[in-house]
Amino acid sequence: MSGGGWTLAARFSNADSKNWMRDDAYWWYDIQSSQGSPTSTASNYDMISEAFWKVKGDNIKITRSDDSSHSALLRTYSNCLSDRTLRGFLSSYGRFTHRSIWSNDKCLASCSVYFGGWYSSTTGFSQAHCSSNIQGSNRIGFWCQWSTGDGSVMMFGGGGSGCNRADHGIDHSIGITEATEAIFDTSYSQSDFGENSGSGTSSYSLNLWYELV
Repeated sequence: MSGGGWTLAARFSNADSKNWMRDDAYWWYDIQSSQGSPTSTASNYDMISEAFWKVKGDNIKITRSDDSSHSALLRTYSNCLSDRTLRGFLSSYGRFTHRSIWSNDKCLASCSVYFGGWYSSTTGFSQAHCSSNIQGSNRIGFWCQWSTGDGSVMMFGGGGSGCNRADHGIDHSIGITEATEAIFDTSYSQSDFGENSGSGTSSYSLNLWYELV
C-alpha cells in the first residue's frame, strides 16, 4: 500500500437515470469526459470522474453521500487494484455490453475488505459477514453471478445459495445488474445499488474512491 491518498472516482445513485446500467455499458468502458459533480461528496446523482480511467490506484473504499465524515463502509487492502485504473481493472475481465453474460455461478475477481462506518444500516451490505458458495464473508466481488439470474458488478460480502444470491451491491438487478442473467439490459428492473432486483434507497448515494499509487 503506497499511502498516496484517496481520490473520488465514481458515484452510484438510485435518484436519477440508470447511467451505470446502460445496455452498452458506456460509463464503465468508453466515456471520456467527467459527468455529474466530481468534486462533491454530498451530491445524490450519478458521477464519473476522469480519475476512473486516467489515474492508477491500489485499493478502493466506498462512502455514503450523507456522511460528512466520509467513513469507509468498506475498504480493500493488499493492493486490490494491482496499480491499475478502475476501468483498467474491471475491463481486464472482459467487455460485457449489450446482453453479454459476464460469469456463471462465480465472481471473476474478489478482494478482502474491512467493513466500517454505517455499513450495517446501508442498503447493499446485508451479506457483509455471510459466507456461501460463490464468495465468503468480508469480501468484495467483481462481475458476480449466481444461478438463473442474479448478478452484480460489485458484490458486497458473501453470495450464493445461503447469502441472498448475488444481487446485493453496486449495479445489480446490479451490481452494481440482473436480468435473469448477469447482463446489462435496461429493459429489466435494476438498481445502481441495493439488495435485490429493482430495490434500493434513493435517499443517499454511494461514493467510490481509490487510493493513489
